[in-house]
Amino acid sequence: MYIINRSVAIIRPKQPFIDWANQLPDAANLQVTADNFKTDCKAILISEYSTDEEAREIINEMWEDIFVDELFGWCTNESWWPKNLTKDMFWNWFDVEFHSFVIDPYEDEIEKEEQ
Repeated sequence: MYIINRSVAIIRPKQPFIDWANQLPDAANLQVTADNFKTDCKAILISEYSTDEEAREIINEMWEDIFVDELFGWCTNESWWPKNLTKDMFWNWFDVEFHSFVIDPYEDEIEKEEQ
Protein backbone atom coordinates (compact mmCIF):
# COMPACT_ATOMS: atom_id res chain seq x y z
CA MET A 1 0.00 0.00 0.00
CA TYR A 2 1.19 3.50 -0.69
CA ILE A 3 -0.06 7.04 -0.31
CA ILE A 4 -0.88 8.80 -3.58
CA ASN A 5 0.31 12.40 -3.85
CA ARG A 6 -3.28 13.58 -4.15
CA SER A 7 -6.20 14.44 -1.94
CA VAL A 8 -9.86 13.69 -2.56
CA ALA A 9 -13.05 15.74 -2.67
CA ILE A 10 -16.39 14.00 -2.23
CA ILE A 11 -19.17 15.82 -4.09
CA ARG A 12 -22.58 15.20 -2.52
CA PRO A 13 -25.78 16.78 -3.94
CA LYS A 14 -27.87 18.87 -1.56
CA GLN A 15 -31.62 19.44 -1.58
CA PRO A 16 -31.71 22.02 -4.43
CA PHE A 17 -30.06 19.50 -6.78
CA ILE A 18 -32.36 16.73 -5.57
CA ASP A 19 -35.41 18.95 -6.12
CA TRP A 20 -34.21 19.76 -9.64
CA ALA A 21 -33.60 16.07 -10.45
CA ASN A 22 -37.03 15.08 -9.14
CA GLN A 23 -38.85 17.64 -11.28
CA LEU A 24 -37.31 16.49 -14.57
CA PRO A 25 -39.93 15.34 -17.10
CA ASP A 26 -38.50 11.83 -17.27
CA ALA A 27 -38.11 11.47 -13.47
CA ALA A 28 -41.72 10.44 -12.77
CA ASN A 29 -40.74 6.86 -11.94
CA LEU A 30 -37.63 7.72 -9.94
CA GLN A 31 -37.74 10.06 -6.99
CA VAL A 32 -34.36 10.53 -5.30
CA THR A 33 -33.66 11.66 -1.74
CA ALA A 34 -30.56 12.76 0.14
CA ASP A 35 -30.26 9.16 1.37
CA ASN A 36 -29.44 8.10 -2.19
CA PHE A 37 -26.22 10.10 -1.95
CA LYS A 38 -25.02 9.03 1.49
CA THR A 39 -23.06 6.08 0.13
CA ASP A 40 -22.78 6.70 -3.60
CA CYS A 41 -21.58 10.05 -4.85
CA LYS A 42 -18.72 11.47 -6.88
CA ALA A 43 -15.14 11.35 -5.56
CA ILE A 44 -12.57 13.53 -7.33
CA LEU A 45 -8.82 13.38 -6.93
CA ILE A 46 -7.47 16.88 -6.33
CA SER A 47 -4.07 18.38 -5.61
CA GLU A 48 -2.70 18.03 -2.11
CA TYR A 49 -3.73 20.84 0.21
CA SER A 50 -2.76 22.16 3.64
CA THR A 51 -6.00 23.83 4.75
CA ASP A 52 -9.69 23.46 3.97
CA GLU A 53 -9.61 26.95 2.47
CA GLU A 54 -6.91 25.81 0.06
CA ALA A 55 -8.96 22.73 -0.85
CA ARG A 56 -12.00 24.91 -1.42
CA GLU A 57 -9.98 27.10 -3.80
CA ILE A 58 -9.02 24.00 -5.77
CA ILE A 59 -12.71 23.18 -6.19
CA ASN A 60 -13.44 26.84 -7.03
CA GLU A 61 -11.15 26.40 -10.05
CA MET A 62 -13.20 23.46 -11.35
CA TRP A 63 -16.70 24.06 -10.00
CA GLU A 64 -18.26 24.54 -13.42
CA ASP A 65 -16.89 21.26 -14.82
CA ILE A 66 -18.11 19.40 -11.73
CA PHE A 67 -21.54 21.07 -11.91
CA VAL A 68 -21.98 20.27 -15.61
CA ASP A 69 -20.86 16.68 -15.06
CA GLU A 70 -23.37 16.24 -12.24
CA LEU A 71 -26.20 17.73 -14.30
CA PHE A 72 -25.29 15.64 -17.34
CA GLY A 73 -25.28 12.51 -15.17
CA TRP A 74 -28.98 13.08 -14.48
CA CYS A 75 -30.13 14.72 -17.68
CA THR A 76 -28.47 14.88 -21.09
CA ASN A 77 -30.99 17.42 -22.37
CA GLU A 78 -29.28 20.71 -21.55
CA SER A 79 -32.49 22.68 -22.13
CA TRP A 80 -33.78 21.17 -18.86
CA TRP A 81 -30.74 22.33 -16.93
CA PRO A 82 -30.85 25.40 -14.68
CA LYS A 83 -29.91 28.59 -16.47
CA ASN A 84 -26.92 30.76 -15.54
CA LEU A 85 -24.87 28.37 -13.41
CA THR A 86 -22.73 30.22 -10.88
CA LYS A 87 -20.13 29.32 -8.31
CA ASP A 88 -22.50 30.35 -5.51
CA MET A 89 -25.17 28.11 -6.99
CA PHE A 90 -22.67 25.23 -7.06
CA TRP A 91 -21.92 25.63 -3.35
CA ASN A 92 -25.66 25.86 -2.61
CA TRP A 93 -26.39 22.69 -4.58
CA PHE A 94 -23.46 20.54 -3.39
CA ASP A 95 -21.65 19.64 -0.20
CA VAL A 96 -17.95 19.05 -0.71
CA GLU A 97 -16.09 16.92 1.79
CA PHE A 98 -12.30 16.99 1.72
CA HIS A 99 -9.84 14.26 2.66
CA SER A 100 -6.17 15.12 2.69
CA PHE A 101 -4.68 11.83 1.51
CA VAL A 102 -5.48 8.77 -0.58
CA ILE A 103 -4.06 5.31 -0.13
CA ASP A 104 -3.74 2.91 -3.05
CA PRO A 105 -3.66 -0.71 -1.85
CA TYR A 106 -2.98 -2.03 -5.36
CA GLU A 107 0.53 -0.74 -6.02
CA ASP A 108 1.88 -4.28 -6.31
CA GLU A 109 -0.75 -5.24 -8.89
CA ILE A 110 0.05 -2.18 -11.01
CA GLU A 111 3.76 -3.02 -10.93
CA LYS A 112 3.01 -6.63 -11.97
CA GLU A 113 0.91 -5.43 -14.90
CA GLU A 114 3.73 -3.14 -16.08
CA GLN A 115 6.29 -5.98 -16.15
